[in-house]
Amino acid sequence: MNEVLVGLGIAYIFLAALLLLALVYGRMSWTIKLVLIVVSVGFYWVSYINWQNAQGWPSQADLPKRFLFYAVVVEEPDKTEGIKGRLFVWASDLANDRPSDTPRAYVLPYDKELHVKLDAAQRQMRNGNLQIGEVGGELFDPQATRDNTRIADKKIDLEFTDLPDPQLPEK
Repeated sequence: MNEVLVGLGIAYIFLAALLLLALVYGRMSWTIKLVLIVVSVGFYWVSYINWQNAQGWPSQADLPKRFLFYAVVVEEPDKTEGIKGRLFVWASDLANDRPSDTPRAYVLPYDKELHVKLDAAQRQMRNGNLQIGEVGGELFDPQATRDNTRIADKKIDLEFTDLPDPQLPEK
């Protein structure tokens, strides 16, 4: 993945050099040239962020309200190394009671209660019971040292249920 980003960076530098060359020898005012340079650098940043989202890196977006749960990977906190811990949840949005075409990875801040719930859901998945997750709402962390308005200070409440058996049509 890093090789792709390096190649993309080199391509952007080449395009920026072409833009700079055109701007230096072009007949425009310097304010317009400066605006074009700033806008092109802004587009580089936007494309870098969107490239990460397109490549399957975990999304910082909120979990869907209802989702089909596939798996979880836990990065437990380690105070000696300064790791806060994260939960990587693989899920599909259940909009209109149908799963989306492709699952998505979501990253959540580590929470012990959430870790236990996700482990239980994963155990159920291993036993052959597909799990539907529902976001119950955001709970504010009473232990947080901040004002509970930031995402890092909020805890998410998840509930899991078994996917019901499909109803077959009568013969």
